[in-house]
Amino acid sequence: MKRFFVCLLLAVQTAQADAPKRVIEEVIVTAQKRAQSSQDVPISISAFDGDFMKDVGATNLQDIAAYIPNLQFSSDTDPALAQINIRGFGTNPVNVAFETSVGFVQDELFFGRPGYFSEAIFDIGRVEVLRGPQGTLFGKNTVAGVFNVTSAEPGESFSGDIRVSRADPEEKRMEFGVGGPLSEKVGVRLSGLAYEKEGDLQNTKRNEKADRYEQLAGRMKLQFQPTENLSSELTVIKSDTDSGYWSFQLSKLDDGTRDFVDNYDPEVEDDPHNHQLSHNAAGFLDKGSNTVGLKVDWDLSQLLGLNDLVSTLVVGSSELYFRELIDVDASPADVAKLGVASDFEQDSLELRFSGSRDSGLWGLGSSVEYVVGGFYFESRFEQVVDIVAGEDLGAYLSTDDAAQLVSGNNGTSTGVGSIPGLGGLIGAGVGAAIGDDRYRLEYLLDIEALAWFGQMTWYLNENWAITPGIRYNRERKRANAIGSGLCAGKSVGAPCIIETALSAQDYRVIGTTREETDLSPKLSLQYFHGDDLTLFFTYARGFKSGGFNAASFSGDDLDFEPEEARTFEMGAKGVFLDQSLKLNLTLFHTELDNLQVLAFNGAFFDVTNAASAVSEGMEMDFTWLTPLAFLTLSGSAGVLNAEYDEYANAPAPISQGINTTQDLSGERLALAPEASASLSPVVNFPLTANLGLRASLDLLYQGEQFTDTDLDPETRIPAHTLVSARVSVGAQDQSWSLSLGGSNLTDKDVSNQVLDAVFFPGSYQATQKGGRKVFLALTMSW
Repeated sequence: MKRFFVCLLLAVQTAQADAPKRVIEEVIVTAQKRAQSSQDVPISISAFDGDFMKDVGATNLQDIAAYIPNLQFSSDTDPALAQINIRGFGTNPVNVAFETSVGFVQDELFFGRPGYFSEAIFDIGRVEVLRGPQGTLFGKNTVAGVFNVTSAEPGESFSGDIRVSRADPEEKRMEFGVGGPLSEKVGVRLSGLAYEKEGDLQNTKRNEKADRYEQLAGRMKLQFQPTENLSSELTVIKSDTDSGYWSFQLSKLDDGTRDFVDNYDPEVEDDPHNHQLSHNAAGFLDKGSNTVGLKVDWDLSQLLGLNDLVSTLVVGSSELYFRELIDVDASPADVAKLGVASDFEQDSLELRFSGSRDSGLWGLGSSVEYVVGGFYFESRFEQVVDIVAGEDLGAYLSTDDAAQLVSGNNGTSTGVGSIPGLGGLIGAGVGAAIGDDRYRLEYLLDIEALAWFGQMTWYLNENWAITPGIRYNRERKRANAIGSGLCAGKSVGAPCIIETALSAQDYRVIGTTREETDLSPKLSLQYFHGDDLTLFFTYARGFKSGGFNAASFSGDDLDFEPEEARTFEMGAKGVFLDQSLKLNLTLFHTELDNLQVLAFNGAFFDVTNAASAVSEGMEMDFTWLTPLAFLTLSGSAGVLNAEYDEYANAPAPISQGINTTQDLSGERLALAPEASASLSPVVNFPLTANLGLRASLDLLYQGEQFTDTDLDPETRIPAHTLVSARVSVGAQDQSWSLSLGGSNLTDKDVSNQVLDAVFFPGSYQATQKGGRKVFLALTMSW
């Protein structure tokens, strides 16, 4: 053994002596609608290539969130309702009426629903996370930031790669991409994903895994260049997902709730960290999408006699559907189920012109780079939600939980029998066969938006540049919202049980409309100290449109107002130590008016606007190619102070009573930890002339945070550090590698999110981060 380590040390020293000088590689991004170095973009940005995602074993965007400062996902497993927050701002997707606060763009197509975040994350070329409002170039609904994702391109020569991985708990994944030129004018790349996970969340009531997951997806990219000045790229994507769903576990049960649920599963418990739940319903999620996009670039420089001018047309059409069954009470009792059927379709068109000129403006400055264009977007979203009475609803109505929910009085202890309007329901046979009894919410939303935008970077001299930009957006929304109780007794004047229990009522709102216009400016000032250091200051404004509540139980106050964000950033981006250290630092201050929030009412969520919120802090990332040729260090850090500036009528914890309020002015926002950080040392050294070894370690820290709007102390998640590591052996020419790795190697128990339990006031439900996962992956490239 001693001889082995001596030989290994000698090999490392020899490799270090013979190794060429290492320098930081330039990262090219398209954050400003044109290819440029990330160091030249005057905003806070994190960028990763597809190799990084493979190296850390990432299967989705949630898996890389811990490496990105001030970015949080409310769940690392939810394929439908994960909330994404940047700098403390995000959108709760439980109410589909909300537009997203974090935009999602893939291969230049803007996608209008948060469900797209998990649709086509395979064969990735690059992921860019732009923090702060990005309204000028990316439009509305980007008040917190943008994920700008690019899939792998066909390339100039035939090439391909395939990666097969196996993980414990039981998980199998195969991802491939292959393509190249078919002729001088035509190129193609075909890629696909097959992903299957047995799950590690045991449903004791049904004796089955509750979080199984299967996804099949494919992509085709077809490039066609008929002339030297004209090129096009057609992208077709299809994805289908089938999974178990609603991974919430009951937590911190009060005595009354525990007595009730014990009757239906003697194994039920409230430990949120044991990968165990008890649901009576076999919840599921069927989800799929079909997308077609076309990008056409036409170089007009020679045609118009200009120095540099390219027109770009991006046309896209997409469909996304969800079919869900949710055990909404998250218990072994059959109190109620939630059925969801939603269909979304969108069409978009963007035409822009970009270019540069060497003479500056009006004879001033050295050069100008510009982009100007228009954007059209239309979409239709249809959803039907059924809250269906379960067979055990009658027994539930006799509990203190039911009385508290309906009356709003914590002191009620006689069930619903003494509550006006409900006392006769139990005697009417609720405890027997209820039959088909449901409350239905129907929602239709049509959106039509038109925008004009422009931005230029004016290089005043070799040291200074100014970047003004502006976007004008006009949007029209039209909605139908219908709530109705459906049951056999309604035809003879009897009340529907679930409708009455929810204090809901019938309503019908057809053709309600709203029109909004917005002007989103941007201004950046940059100072270039040689080629290695850039200082910048940026002001930007973002806009998130208002809308209509899609989950109202009364039809009252459907409208909610738009959000407006203003941010100020100043930062430095530099390469130091003879181009071996890259260090970026940004300070920011963001003000957001009319923050859109959801307030839990005991059974569902009401839509409100908080008065205002402020977020400020710091983001830093670095990469250091150390003097030891085999060692690279990288990391990031985020500091965040996000709080409500004014929120006098905020929802109070359910323990204080249904629909009670509190003043949260000056208090922290949920899902906004005060600190986050990552540190990743990576070691590379040769084993033989053709064989190399790579080992890496990740320390991933997240500060404490609350996960519910009301800042209930029971929803606080403590600060924690997770550990991941990987070891890879492979060919020096990267033609193959075999990797053994793992995440959460200390098997730390951490909650993703804790919320009030539906139907059980005073108790909670939680989702858990994945436990220890170990994977083995084989990658082959040619």
